[in-house]
This record gives sequence, structure tokens and C-alpha cells, in this order.
Amino acid sequence: MSRVLIAGGRGFMGRRISRLMKQALPQVEVLTAGRGPANDRVFNVHAPEDHYAALRGIDVFLNTVGPFEYDPRPVMRACLDNGVHYVDIAETHEFMAQAAALQAEGAAVATVSGASSVPGLIQVFAQRWADGPPASIRAQLSIGTNNPGSTTLLRSMLSPIGRRITGDGVCFNHTWLRPHEGLRARRYGPYPCGLNTLRLGERHVPLQFGFGFDRRPYTLALWMLAPLVALTPRGLLGLAAAIGNALSPLARPLGTKIGVLSIDALDGRGEVIDSVEIRALSEGLDVPAWPSVWAIEGLLAGPRAANSLAELITPMQAAGKLEAAGYQVRTS
Repeated sequence: MSRVLIAGGRGFMGRRISRLMKQALPQVEVLTAGRGPANDRVFNVHAPEDHYAALRGIDVFLNTVGPFEYDPRPVMRACLDNGVHYVDIAETHEFMAQAAALQAEGAAVATVSGASSVPGLIQVFAQRWADGPPASIRAQLSIGTNNPGSTTLLRSMLSPIGRRITGDGVCFNHTWLRPHEGLRARRYGPYPCGLNTLRLGERHVPLQFGFGFDRRPYTLALWMLAPLVALTPRGLLGLAAAIGNALSPLARPLGTKIGVLSIDALDGRGEVIDSVEIRALSEGLDVPAWPSVWAIEGLLAGPRAANSLAELITPMQAAGKLEAAGYQVRTS
């Protein structure tokens, strides 16, 4: 029996991924890893060299420990040294850039960073245009605010607001509207997603990413507060996230459960020439959890040294799996 070890498996996203993995891959033994004794194995992603024994007998290690603001290379190196495939759900540029530096060494096992909706699903669906790459790609993610959250997710969301995005201006220094068929147009602000370019065929195409909410006033409020958020010390930001998460049930009835990820192919004038939209009418937080399950499924199906989710699943396969899980995938 194959074994998967999930670091942070008892956390908000870790529990969700574990549930989906047991549902989709019942033949796989899923174990949790963390610093506390309640986990199946004790493992600290910040000091992995002390816990090599936890990797014994493991086929794939999944890292869900956020915020992803630390150096991933020690934990990735621990996996490589022990012949264990490494997967994470990171979305921060620095984290993914450091992971890419280790990937470049050409290890015999996989090191797949960003296996979530952002940037993983963007990488996958953009491959629709690999044979005739557009001038650029613009992707937008809006969340339904009538969904449960967590302090860690909220802190991760707030962390880059008002700060410089590597290679792409300042996070939330402006906003734009994008229409969605059957829904009110949603507003987005520039936001980091871990990548500034996407490899499509033989080209690297610029990627712009935007984040927003199902209610436009919430996105506008984030834009107006961005300079203040940028000046807030990280400790206070964590406290604000905890307070915000505690108060969020009061605001949920004002929102919807509908989440949307849209990926647009743009021509040289910035006009949309083709697009893909993934729409979650409910259970939207399962969308960022599914890609890591697919990555693990692909790695367990046969030995390969993949470096991205797009090497493990095709756009057609991803669309089929999302639709089978109850989500809408629209193309134009």
C-alpha cells in the first residue's frame, strides 16, 4: 500500500485534502505529520533534518503548512534525500522561486510546488493555448464570502496587501471589473500567485493575477485599506486575522457561496480571445484542495520527476475531474 504523509494534515486545508484523498484514493494510506503528538508522525517543516525517520516508508510528502513565507529547501531536501516525492500548495513567489531553484538540480523524484487552484489550476488550463500561445494570460479568483474560513487563510490573504509583487507592481494598488455570465461583474485587485510567467509550448508568457470577493464593496474596501495593511506589523496582522475570522460569521449571510476562477488568454492589445471559467456553487474550498490530490494520484501511478501540476494532468482531465466533483467548467 502506498503511503502519503500530509504536513499540517490536522489544519484547515490539510483536513480537507485528507478527506478528499481518502475519497478519491481509498487504496492509499494517509498519515498526518506535525509537531504535536496527536499526529501520526512527528515532523517539523522548519527543522526537517531532525525528523528524517518520519519519512521512512512514505511515497509522497504533501506540505500544507502555511503561510508559505519560509524557505522550503530544507524540507524539500529532506524528501529528496529520502527518495520521497514532494508536493505543496504554496502560492507565494519567494517560496516557489526557492523551490524552483532546487527543482533545477534535476532530482530523480518529483518536487511539485503550487499544486492548488493558484497557481496550479492556472498552469494546467493555460496549456489549452500551448500550440498558439497568446500574448499574455490574466487569471482572476473571487471567493464566496458565505463560506467558512480560518485565521491562517485570512492572515495569508492579508499578508501581501499593499506590498510590492515581485516583478509586477504593488498588490491591490488598483482594481478592475470582469463580467461573469449569470452573475454580477466582480472586481479584482492585482495579487501575487507565485508565478509571473507561464510556460506554454516553447514560450514563457506573462501572467497577471487578480483576487477579489463575490461582493464588490469588499474588494474596494481592501483596495482603500491596502496602504494601512502594508504598514501593519506582521504580529498585529495575525491578531487582526484572528479577530476578522471570529467576526466573519456575522458577514457571511451578506455573501454567497459561489467562487469563480477565470483564466483569460489575451492578445497584444489586452483583449480576451479565449477563456476558461471554473465555478463552484458550493464547497468552493474543495477546489484548491483537489489539485494536490490529482498530483499525488499522478505520482503514484508511475515514477516520474515532475516539476509542476501541468506535467501530471491535462486540461481535459482536470475539467472532467472538476465536473465529476460537481463544479462547472465553462469555455469560450
